[in-house]
Amino acid sequence: MKFLETAFLKKSKPKIRLPVLQLPRVVLLECIENLDVLEIIIFSLLSKRVKSIAELIRWNLLEIRLLYDVGGPIDICLNLSTHPGLTWIITFTNKKKLKEYPYFKSFLTGPKVDHCLYLQDNGNAIEDSKQMAEHICEVFRSPIHYIQIAEESQIEWIVKFQPTIRYFCICKDGTIPIETFNRAFKNLKVTEHFWLGTIAKNEEIRSMKPIPSPSISMRNSCWFTLPSILKGNYSNIILDGSKLTSKDINAILKEWQLGSKLRNLEYLKIETITLLDIVSYIHEIFKDLDWTDDEIDGRPLTIKIHDEYIYTLPQVQNVFNIMRRDGMILSIFLHYDILEGEKMKILLHLQVWGQQT
Repeated sequence: MKFLETAFLKKSKPKIRLPVLQLPRVVLLECIENLDVLEIIIFSLLSKRVKSIAELIRWNLLEIRLLYDVGGPIDICLNLSTHPGLTWIITFTNKKKLKEYPYFKSFLTGPKVDHCLYLQDNGNAIEDSKQMAEHICEVFRSPIHYIQIAEESQIEWIVKFQPTIRYFCICKDGTIPIETFNRAFKNLKVTEHFWLGTIAKNEEIRSMKPIPSPSISMRNSCWFTLPSILKGNYSNIILDGSKLTSKDINAILKEWQLGSKLRNLEYLKIETITLLDIVSYIHEIFKDLDWTDDEIDGRPLTIKIHDEYIYTLPQVQNVFNIMRRDGMILSIFLHYDILEGEKMKILLHLQVWGQQT
């Protein structure tokens, strides 16, 4: 990585550049073991020999978060479970004058400490950050834990480099076409949570395929259809800006009650707009279904969306319940606002739970 050589090494003959690199293997090994995370990364960049020695050490699993944003800096955030409250951050930015890079700075906020390494964004920060992330994964033998992307090339890279990832996020100002998105998910598996801020919209395109993740959140889900839901194996679904109709909701309720689909569903939230009045809307979503509005004791008030987020459900007075043969309960409750032009904004919650015996 030439940009790192420029950042950390002076232009001198390799043989006399850093005598420490010529130390015996055992001595170098002991030296590397006593460095902190940023020091290990920098030191392992100095030569292939040092990197190969660093890779031999049994490090604790490093949590690696790669954050791309539109028009902002690129951050690689690193955490160790053995060092709670401590984060190491590598930032690619161009806010400072070139002569000031690289530089270090630490921030103390209560019990939390951030140790930051700032590297110059020379116009190729996206590629440089990919190389840096790959290097860190190799040295610490740890996968990328979370990635937030903003453009197509980043999707293509992560699919090739690490096709299975715990958390995957497309930031809210991203410009990724739906076609690229659908193509990428043929080869990408998200094991914990997928979050979509926005994508480049094409009103003619609708997704009929499920997203390979147990938990999904979408800020603008107008392209996400009923078949995408029914074909998936989701535990949690959060859809803002949805175009699902009351008939679609009715189909979801029926399929859940039959038990052949949505077997793992725990929570579904849908934000949508309808021209129906609230009475007609409720009548249509429960059409041909047996339901009750009796209060059933024991309904949980929180939902675990994923390992890092527990959602507190809103307090409501009216709850509709549907029962399944296996004893599971689907509780449905909603909130609505009247908009201009006789439109109504619906926020619908579907919660699956079972009574404790």
